[in-house]
Amino acid sequence: MGASSEQTAPAKDVATGLSFPYEQGWLGADDAYSIPIGKGKSVWLFGDTFAGDAGNRDRNKTTMVRNSVGVTTCVADKACTIQYFWKNQGTSKPRSFFDTGTDAEWYWPMDGYLDGDTLYVSLMIVRNKPGAGPTDAFGFEIAGTRWATVKNALSSPDQWKISIKDLTQKDLWPGSSIVHDGDFVFFYTQASQGEGKGYMIVMRVPAKKIDSPEKNFEYLGNDGRWHAGLPKGDAQHVIDQAISEMSVRYHPSMRKWVAISPGIEFPSKRVIARTADTPLGPWSHPQDIFEFPEMKPSNPIYDKDTFCYATKEHTEFENDNMVLTYACNSAVIAKVMNSLDLYRPQVVVLSVPK
Repeated sequence: MGASSEQTAPAKDVATGLSFPYEQGWLGADDAYSIPIGKGKSVWLFGDTFAGDAGNRDRNKTTMVRNSVGVTTCVADKACTIQYFWKNQGTSKPRSFFDTGTDAEWYWPMDGYLDGDTLYVSLMIVRNKPGAGPTDAFGFEIAGTRWATVKNALSSPDQWKISIKDLTQKDLWPGSSIVHDGDFVFFYTQASQGEGKGYMIVMRVPAKKIDSPEKNFEYLGNDGRWHAGLPKGDAQHVIDQAISEMSVRYHPSMRKWVAISPGIEFPSKRVIARTADTPLGPWSHPQDIFEFPEMKPSNPIYDKDTFCYATKEHTEFENDNMVLTYACNSAVIAKVMNSLDLYRPQVVVLSVPK
């Protein structure tokens, strides 16, 4: 890769008007879950973020905060605008928007949902692997999850009142995707069996008890029934793939639920879709719907160290199509630091799979 910042334009898709410009000191991030909050607005949840001074275009002059937030405002036939937020923004000591208060562990946001003016977000707890160095792209491990509640989510994020509580231990990661359907909130959850290994289960909480999900979890068992508490190896494998980031969303035009994720292999060169009649499945066989151009050897921008991930769907930006985002990273940290072509949400518009 290695393109200079002067040659790089921010990711943008003319079909949706959605873009993630390098401005306000924000110089790239991954993750990119979106939650619509009404009136053409969406909250965006980003993972590790290059945060610096407004006008700066050099990642080497930024601090990596562990998460940030954006709010897009979209008007028909016009480009969307976005405002970015993190703590201590505009100072020499920026901090993550969702901050643990320590550098020993941090949060990567997972999915969330809005109920009235209250936003709920699942947060993955992350820490450095023992012995990992600063240039190790995979030198982290998951320590569990926590549950963030924002009671005034329709206010500007710099005014949010956030409370955070423990959710699960390191072997269960609820919130890869969250679906509020009827009287329940469903959590697509990775049951981890070690690094890169595991499968997806579904847990649920009554919507009226969502302020304390840790006390009210049920899980879908192998017997097809719901069981109180956390699973003990007896949960149904809803999807036989370990997926830390995905989306499960309903498509009225298809009358189907669609699950979007990277391919089963890692690193994967493709995005796959599964469909189902209910948010719980059973899911169809995966269908390839997109190949990451950055990972095609025939592409002039190809680099052997680049890998892409973080695929999600954003139905609030759709008409009769699918709007996805993904991000690309590099196993060589120096390439990320020196190429603004890497490490930002890329927008893709696709036809709805048949």
